[in-house]
Amino acid sequence: MALHHLIYLSRATEPFSDDDLKTLLAQARRNNAAQHITGMLVYGNGQFAQIIEGEQRDLAALYERLQRDPRHSQVTKFADKAIAARSFGEWSMAFQAAATEQMEGQPGYVSLNSLDLEPAGLSATDTQLLGMIASFVLPAPAAVRED
Repeated sequence: MALHHLIYLSRATEPFSDDDLKTLLAQARRNNAAQHITGMLVYGNGQFAQIIEGEQRDLAALYERLQRDPRHSQVTKFADKAIAARSFGEWSMAFQAAATEQMEGQPGYVSLNSLDLEPAGLSATDTQLLGMIASFVLPAPAAVRED
């Protein structure tokens, strides 16, 4: 079996509640297991990012369904290529909301204020992906009002 992975970003057409996300994850787990698709799903600030792995034809079919899914808009593919091995073969997608207070003091936790979101020497693709990831964890900028 030739493995492939696909990375995409999309915007939710409506905000997802914790219950909405749990429903989505249950559907994804059931459907992906039937197709031997593994991966990781991230949701924040009204956006989804997902890495999915499996056979190319199965990923192409899933991506087509995502493009038609009324819960998604602005579906954008960032990567679609052959891979030697799965990165998320043992992963079952999970969701747990956590407050900042719960995370502080945990190994590997970094506060948003200490992140360098514009490091030197990154490729254009890496800079774009870093910006995409930052958009999930940073609050949206407040609208500027000009009077």
